[in-house]
Amino acid sequence: MTPLTTALDDPRLRFRIDCFSVPAASRGEFEEATRRNLDFISTLPGFRGHLVFRKTGGPTAFDVVTLAVWESQEAIDRAATAVRAHYERIGFDRAASLERWQVRSELGGYELLRGP
Repeated sequence: MTPLTTALDDPRLRFRIDCFSVPAASRGEFEEATRRNLDFISTLPGFRGHLVFRKTGGPTAFDVVTLAVWESQEAIDRAATAVRAHYERIGFDRAASLERWQVRSELGGYELLRGP
């Protein structure tokens, strides 16, 4: 996996932040699928790094958060297409897996808020 090592002040950068609520019984399978996905996306053009957070406290329902950094929105768009094709090749149905694991998720694209 590619750790986050890029400076975040480039205005072209875009961020994919995904939040998950993962039941303990599904944690192993979920984390393995997350590792496979991160290993794949780290090979794609425009990928700049990632971080994975595991909750240690606080009132949020989400206990796993991933942050992927991309050089541009175009890189994210190309990556989304590549990930869908990769999932099809390996026979991974993301929606069905999340349902089977009883994982709740919220996914989004972000840009860094700049200025005062």
